[in-house]
Amino acid sequence: MKILSIGIGLVSAALLCGPAAAVETDYAAGTKALPLQQAGGTARAMAMGSAVVAVPQGSASLLWNPAGLSRLGCTEVGLHHNAGLGETIQETVIFGLPLGEVKDECKGGALGGIAASLGYVSYGSFRGMDANEVPTGDYQAGDFSGSLGWGIELLPGFSGGIVLKGNQSRFAFKSYNAFTTDLGVLYALFPNLDLGLTYSNVNLGSKIGGSGLASGLRLGAAWTLDKRLLLAASGELQNGDMDRVQLGAEYLVGDIEKKAGILALRGGYQVNFPNPQLDGMDGLSMGLGYTFSRSMALDYALVSAGELGSSHRLSLTVKFNCPEKAKDAAQAPAPVVRELVLKDSHFDFDKSELKPGGMRALRKNIQVLKDNPKATVRVAGFTSMQGTEEYNQQLSERRAIAVSRFLIAEGIAPERITAVGYGERRPETYESNPGKINSAAAKSNMRVLFTMSVK
Repeated sequence: MKILSIGIGLVSAALLCGPAAAVETDYAAGTKALPLQQAGGTARAMAMGSAVVAVPQGSASLLWNPAGLSRLGCTEVGLHHNAGLGETIQETVIFGLPLGEVKDECKGGALGGIAASLGYVSYGSFRGMDANEVPTGDYQAGDFSGSLGWGIELLPGFSGGIVLKGNQSRFAFKSYNAFTTDLGVLYALFPNLDLGLTYSNVNLGSKIGGSGLASGLRLGAAWTLDKRLLLAASGELQNGDMDRVQLGAEYLVGDIEKKAGILALRGGYQVNFPNPQLDGMDGLSMGLGYTFSRSMALDYALVSAGELGSSHRLSLTVKFNCPEKAKDAAQAPAPVVRELVLKDSHFDFDKSELKPGGMRALRKNIQVLKDNPKATVRVAGFTSMQGTEEYNQQLSERRAIAVSRFLIAEGIAPERITAVGYGERRPETYESNPGKINSAAAKSNMRVLFTMSVK
């Protein structure tokens, strides 16, 4: 019984801390590595085996990869509860909101997004004994934690984030304080494929038991298939201690366009290297989620700890102040979208100046814009893979700006126009021979896409 109680305490600390906790990077739970963030175990993430380094999770991105806060589209409050291992109970609240005007499709604020969390963990009551195993009385163990993070899109498709974390750990009649930071990046390699990288627990001067806090590198990928199936994988390299491989999946059932009445089925698997003595930290996890409406979702996860029992996690997320466009999308008539592709032949070679043919093609659509004052235009530039990535990015931006300036000169208000350059990152056709500029694939990728939305 004594060994079982100690095991439950150690595994509780490791499982509760989640991937943002220092204790996960060290086997000496409760001694060398102080748990810095007692909030890592949100139900959705833990059901997917913690393989969520590259999965944007709204305000909960604070706990795994702060760069995901750059895509926060609504004000959120998340309440997270965990129980099941002995007397351990965990309570966490997370608050997040976008900064600045929210971009199209609720893809984050113009200045990114911020989030903060407060957490408390109680490991219950423990019986103290002296060297002769004579009871000395009962004592309590627990932790208070807090964090503040910010994420922002630094380049098209590339975001960065930072979190400042603090924790006070109580053990019997002693308490310890620690402060660290997490750094993360998130890159949209393709529209449905994200790559994530974080470095957790960069020490801000705290010492615990004379030893520095353990830290770790985490990297992962998330692939979204047909908007319903999400596959994720993560790996952890933790300063010579415990390394991990994590796999997860999520499948949505219901009307995903309305974002209401959706059932989420989740599962995950985790393997630790080298295999620690606490084998219960390996194995399967599973869970369910239900989205009641655009503003409320409830999630549940079951994480097994082998002979020590199971951890039950429950998360409630409520959203506020979502853009009106998102709220009314189901009722409002769909806008009429017209697209015009300006091919490479509409520009001088390797330049951004419009040729007369390109001007004529644009003028055919300008009258539609003038007749519909609420219509908006999005101008996106693309290039082939010929040349350096940096040069192609700049060329695509210059061409998009050139088209925008032409529209403004023809009387279209600047606030109705959005210009963006994607360079070679979003090809229309795969280029098997990137160095061949006259190939059909290269020519199809050298274009400017003019998209007009008329309500």
